[in-house]
Amino acid sequence: MNIRYLEYFVVSAEVGSFSRAADILYTTQSNISKGIQSLEKEVGAELFIRQTRGIALTPKGKHVYKYACRILENTEALKDFSGKEEQTWIYISMNHSSWMAKRFVEFYNLHEHENIHWQVMTASVKNIINRVRDYQDELGFVYITESQKASFHYTLAKNHLEFVPLAKSEAMLYLGQRHRGKQENLDKLRFVQSYQDEFARDNFWMLSDTEGKELADVDVAVVTNSDYIMEGLLRNTDLANISGNSLTREENKIGKSGIPLKTGDNHVVFGYLKREKEEFSFWTAEFVKFVERSLK
Repeated sequence: MNIRYLEYFVVSAEVGSFSRAADILYTTQSNISKGIQSLEKEVGAELFIRQTRGIALTPKGKHVYKYACRILENTEALKDFSGKEEQTWIYISMNHSSWMAKRFVEFYNLHEHENIHWQVMTASVKNIINRVRDYQDELGFVYITESQKASFHYTLAKNHLEFVPLAKSEAMLYLGQRHRGKQENLDKLRFVQSYQDEFARDNFWMLSDTEGKELADVDVAVVTNSDYIMEGLLRNTDLANISGNSLTREENKIGKSGIPLKTGDNHVVFGYLKREKEEFSFWTAEFVKFVERSLK
């Protein structure tokens, strides 16, 4: 059965005219009529009642119309399926980080013409561990303090994951740009911090002022996993933030230097975690190499 003739039949039935169907399908009325006659011969019955002011389906024609519509729909679906290239999807996650966000945008711009599709999620360290373990993501970028290492690596071992460190940065105290107090009055600060879990960076930092005096009460006013909210509050309020220093020297957080925290070991380790003994797919490996080069 000729698919083209089925199309002539369906369009003619929907517009009620052979001549209008010919205009819609960019053919002649003669071709439409010949196609319909051929179909009628194949099914052994008339499909249309020819009337003075157009055409109407016969009872047999109404039955054939339902099947013809299904055939045409399936034919279009097969065309779409055969015409599509196989899509490459890359799944990664990361702690919220302005530095990592910029690196991803740069990498995407370098390869925007490749047939790559990305899912990039920001999450807490605990959630990233779960996502990589459960094959939701191929890798996850995280920040870990030195004091967290033992607990962190124990959790990774239980979940058959491994961590690859890439860089170290200092733990820093950043004052909101509307902060009017002196540095020695840091015990009155209120904070905006990233989303907290058992591996949250701020949970493990003993806060001290520049004289080394420990701050007993840390008032966290806002907890968020949004870079926009974090940077908006630091630019427009007196809230402070504790996080790692920029991973590369040419970039400073919100355009101003922070105050190094006076702790025993205030380093933050940046790196990625992956499933044990598994090789990355090509584009995931390329992205990891790009991040590594950006750190040099």
